Parts: sequence; structure tokens; C-alpha cells
Amino acid sequence: MQVKSHKVVAIAAAIALAVVGTVATSTSANAAGKSLKGVKVIVGSKDFTESIVLSKIVKQFIIANGGTVVDKTNIKGSSTTREAMVSGDINLYWEYTGTAWLVYQKQTDVNIAPSTLYTKVAAGDKMNKVTWGPMTSFNDTYAWAITKANATKYGIKTYSDLAKKLPAGSAWCVESEFQSRPDGWAGFKKAYSISDSNITTKVLDTGAIYQATKDGQCMVGEVFATDGRIGALGLMVPSEDISYFPPYNAAITMTDATAKKYPQLVKALAPIAAKISNATMQNLNARVDVLGEDADTVAKSFLSASGLVK
Repeated sequence: MQVKSHKVVAIAAAIALAVVGTVATSTSANAAGKSLKGVKVIVGSKDFTESIVLSKIVKQFIIANGGTVVDKTNIKGSSTTREAMVSGDINLYWEYTGTAWLVYQKQTDVNIAPSTLYTKVAAGDKMNKVTWGPMTSFNDTYAWAITKANATKYGIKTYSDLAKKLPAGSAWCVESEFQSRPDGWAGFKKAYSISDSNITTKVLDTGAIYQATKDGQCMVGEVFATDGRIGALGLMVPSEDISYFPPYNAAITMTDATAKKYPQLVKALAPIAAKISNATMQNLNARVDVLGEDADTVAKSFLSASGLVK
């Protein structure tokens, strides 16, 4: 546990209210019964909480409806996870539209509406024999976080403020993958005219950046916009005033071979995406990262609360 007990209680209460709200507004259950009996798939994920939780939701949904799942979640890196699916080591996982667009399809335009980007990405992946399910409404874009105290101290409201108003030599913390991505660190510095001579770059594990930013090891930390630790640790995300990051809406991706073999699986999984909003994803992430709950347990309770499994 990385936050004080009174804050954990407050977060737990907020999460409980969110779950109650989900139950109250959910429609009748969309469970497939035992229609997934005979389905056997290998489910993967990337190596951060959100990706793991999303794939655990798929795993638990399939099991609840009679299917069999081999769990290969927590694969390090986006490209490694994608290659694991394309090569057949896993059958499906959740991908982000912006990542597919820039990293796999090697496109450069970022000023695209979320729905348009999804359509382009899904169409572009046909040649790679990858099927995309419906996308979520939540956008887990890359973001920069700073403590609320430092934001007030230095007058930080936008990313341009981060680039111009912080003391010389301030530490910007990034994770290793962000350093090499086409939508990553080098491009951001160019877009916001940040000079390496005026800052210090520190490379940390993805999950370590949040606490390090709170503790002052990082003045600015690279984070994910839907991460529950942002609010829990007293951090804030300034406004992105120069468009740089594309939309990152999530969707289940699977090989065409898997989709053709199990059309009932494609149909059964489709309603899941519509149940996951930004607030929902933040709560699910917080339950794992702040409250310390097991990802499989969180996935099961989400499926029940949202009416996806009876």
C-alpha cells in the first residue's frame, strides 16, 4: 500500500459508489450462458495494470460462459505482445488505437477523431490478419503528471508551462518503452521545444513513476491518463495545449484465425467494450494499484456489477 490509510478509505468509498452506480444502471445480463463451451484460447496482455485487468475481464468472461483460457498476461512491451499474437503464441489481447496506428502501421498523422482512427486502424490491420472488436469510449492517452503542490508553486496549467516554467535541471521520468516509441519522448520534446540541456531524464519502471513523482524524485512523470494513482497520490495532469498524442481507445484484438474458428466468441465479447468508460477504468485500475486487490478478483466483480455475467 503506497498511500495513507485515510486516502485509501476515501478511494474505496468512491469505488464502491461507482460499482453501485454501475449495478443500478446496468441492463439485463448479456452473459452468453454456456455458448462458449468448446472455446479454448490463449489470452495475453501487456505488462501494466490496465492491460492486465482488461485481459483478465476477457479471461473471466470466457470461463464464466463455459470456455477454457490459458492465461499469458503480463508480456513486457507493446511490440512483443503484438508479435506474440501475430505469431500465434497468444490468440487475443487488448490493443490501443494510437499504438496500432503509429507503432505497427507506421502512420504519422495524430489529429484524428477517435472513431475515425479506429476505423482506419481496423481496416489497416486486415492485411495483417488481425480482427478488431468494438472500441471502448475511454482514452488512455499518455500524459504528464506533477504534484498539485508543484503545479501551484510554479504556475503549471499546460504542457507548455511544464516546458517553460520549471527550474533548470528538473527531472522528467519516463519508462523505457516511451523512450523509443514514435509517439514517445523524442517527439514530445520536439513538439514542446524541450532541450536536453535544460532537463534531467530518468528512466524508471512504469509503475514506479507515480510514487517517484509524489515523493519528488521526479518533477514530472510520464503516466497513463486512466490510472487511478493520479488522484490518489495528489498528482495532476496539465492540459495538452499542443496536439501531440493521438487517441488511445482500447479494443480487443485477435487473429483472424481465432475469429473464424470461434465466431460465437467474437459476438459474445463485443458488448464488453461499451461497459468501460474513463471513470470505470480509473476505478478498476485503482482497485489493483491503490487498494491492492487481485486483478482476477477485480475482473470478476466488474463482470457481475456491469451485468455481463449473471
